[in-house]
Amino acid sequence: QSQAQYQLLRSQKVKKIIAISFEEDGSPAEKFLLEQELSMDGKRLSTKSGIQSGKTSTVTSFFELSKLKRTLSNSNGIDNKMEYFYDNAGKLIKLSLTSGDTAVKYSTQEFRDWIYGANGLPESIIKVKNKTDSSIAKLVIDEDGNIAEEQWRRKNTALETYYYYYDPQHRLTDIVRFNQKLKKLVPDYVFEYDAKGRLIQMTQLSGSGKYFTWQYEYNEKGLKWKETCRDNERKLVGKIEYKYEFH
Repeated sequence: QSQAQYQLLRSQKVKKIIAISFEEDGSPAEKFLLEQELSMDGKRLSTKSGIQSGKTSTVTSFFELSKLKRTLSNSNGIDNKMEYFYDNAGKLIKLSLTSGDTAVKYSTQEFRDWIYGANGLPESIIKVKNKTDSSIAKLVIDEDGNIAEEQWRRKNTALETYYYYYDPQHRLTDIVRFNQKLKKLVPDYVFEYDAKGRLIQMTQLSGSGKYFTWQYEYNEKGLKWKETCRDNERKLVGKIEYKYEFH
């Protein structure tokens, strides 16, 4: 979805996105800040969020040949750097994450490597944190070439398994795992799409066991212009509208 969103912003020559948040009574949230700017050449996407005239966090993403290559972010004094590496076919093969607090000279580093089979489909993910803490995920591929299961283990200990479900168009519809509180498999996320393949609803299970549902609306250019969030009692939790500026 994020790659498709980037391609849409480029094709529509979007320069800036300004988000306006609304309170439950419909009044604008005055201190809310969320803005994105995409450079003319499409190589840099900057996101600023937080509270106006207060603490903000920034995320800057860099693209090469329309693929995400590097992301730099800063929030509450913590610097994060993510780098993405691809093979000649354009498949993601490595992700590097470095986090650090320069004030206390503390940093962590994590690598993720994607292993592919002879058929070009992913077989496993290897995660190594701070050079010592390693875990591996075995990927189960269904008959349509989609990732159906992600089975994480550390040495001989099973950690967690994620189950993925898709519609006939190979669009992700459910992310499911075992919920310790409910003692059964339940979906963390459920996605619904419209006839044009756009995400129109996402339902998420929170840690407290409540469901929150986001609904999305799009303008004539296919750009998202409104999203609303309601709890499992259908009570409005929040609403955001988006305004666009173009190159």
